[in-house]
Amino acid sequence: MSDVLLRIEDVGVTYGKGATALSALRDISLDVRAAEVTLLLGPSGSGKTTLLQVMGCLLRPTRGRVSMLGQPLHGLDTEALTALRLAHVGFVFQHYNLFPTLRAWENVAVALDLKQVPAHEQQAAALQLLDRLDMADRATHFPSELSGGQKQRVAIARALAGKPGLILADEPTAALDSKAGQDVVATLQELAHGENCAVVIVSHDPRVEPYADRVLHLEDGRLVDDRRRHGNQA
Repeated sequence: MSDVLLRIEDVGVTYGKGATALSALRDISLDVRAAEVTLLLGPSGSGKTTLLQVMGCLLRPTRGRVSMLGQPLHGLDTEALTALRLAHVGFVFQHYNLFPTLRAWENVAVALDLKQVPAHEQQAAALQLLDRLDMADRATHFPSELSGGQKQRVAIARALAGKPGLILADEPTAALDSKAGQDVVATLQELAHGENCAVVIVSHDPRVEPYADRVLHLEDGRLVDDRRRHGNQA
């Protein structure tokens, strides 16, 4: 069985109070394991992005417990949570979030700088990450000179800075055509299986499902289905 990187127990998130309170997550429990791709499916408003924010230490749950690498998070202050996130979590966004005035390698180097990689090592490290994503020949290009799929590969390279154990991808194929989207998800699958990291993908795209080891369905903030593919058991 794969190692548990992240454990979520009876987690709930409520926005607001009283009559206007909105329950975004209700009693969610699950383990996120290394070397697996976990896909979060569900309609808009089902709680997928909220759950991803909890996983990424961006949002404290209203109730329940979250642990990363066996360490409970509820007692950590904001500074400690930020340090944990920088050390162990990489993010991939729907719209890439690349800096338009920076070249591809410089966009990756920004993340390396945040992770305190020495300045004189950042370019070589960024180029190495881009090479892993077959983007070495585009390293000096600006985002405006890249296709959507190429931009997302730069974003994935940036997410890999510092070798995080957990990659969180929020609708990574939404802005891509079918071929580019499949290439990006295949890349994330290769990273999970080849680098022994956990990958969690939020998506509305059913074409992502064949690349997932585990598929979770959320509705109205509840986990209504949790199944493993390829004959594995939850």
